[in-house]
Amino acid sequence: MWILIAILAVPVIEIALFVQFGSEIGVIGTLAWVFASGAVGILLMRLEPYRNAEGVRAALAQDSSPASPMAHSALRMIGALLLVLPGFFTDAMGLLLLLPPVRNVLLARLVLHVRTARPRDDIIDGEYVRQPDMADDTTPLPRQEKRD
Repeated sequence: MWILIAILAVPVIEIALFVQFGSEIGVIGTLAWVFASGAVGILLMRLEPYRNAEGVRAALAQDSSPASPMAHSALRMIGALLLVLPGFFTDAMGLLLLLPPVRNVLLARLVLHVRTARPRDDIIDGEYVRQPDMADDTTPLPRQEKRD
């Protein structure tokens, strides 16, 4: 439910910020900001695969898991994508994701959430034997051997 609210709230926030900042910096300043942040986002998206490969290579050289560099790379890519999207709010969120302390906090919370997730209670483990419908087939079932 909160995802739907966020999807509906982001455009409203963006419009309000465009009106607010647009009146302060003008149309040319607003358009310059949108194009500049988009260009920076595209540049970061193009450079990220090389940065990711370098981080994974460094982690493997130290015999550690490449999961952390890959997770940081994914968050940096999401930040770059948010910079490409026009708007002041998405630019702010994208810039926050480019900061290492913010990424560390987000990843720590994600790991904590995954570790503390409760297992599902609706799974029942068991064995069964399928019996044919007696109206269609009258062959007897095979006898099972006793197990010790």
